[in-house]
Amino acid sequence: MVGGILITHGPMAQALIKAGETILGKIQYIYGFSTTDLSIATIVERIDSIVHDEEWPHDTLILVSLKGGSCWNAALTAKKKLSNIEVVSGINLSMLLSFVTKRNEEPLAKLAQTVMSDGIRGIDKHE
Repeated sequence: MVGGILITHGPMAQALIKAGETILGKIQYIYGFSTTDLSIATIVERIDSIVHDEEWPHDTLILVSLKGGSCWNAALTAKKKLSNIEVVSGINLSMLLSFVTKRNEEPLAKLAQTVMSDGIRGIDKHE
């Protein structure tokens, strides 16, 4: 089991989790929050607190809204301190559903690649 943390600009993390739970039912070991009005240090502290909870799974995939933004920078800072974290940007509902349905089957590094690929595959333009 891999735990998931969604970190976004604005309330998108909570909205994605709610949408995912509408589709799949209650999702365990998922935590989402907004970076609004939070410093990088505070975001890193929140990540650290989540992953060090004694009930939290050993491995964690952090899905962030934007590469290069505060979410991304904080997640990478946390990853430098913790070896059992992977970070993927561009979170969308396809990625969340992929994560939840495959996190028991794949090891963390492969799961991160799968989630990223599934997120890209979920983007399309109807012709």
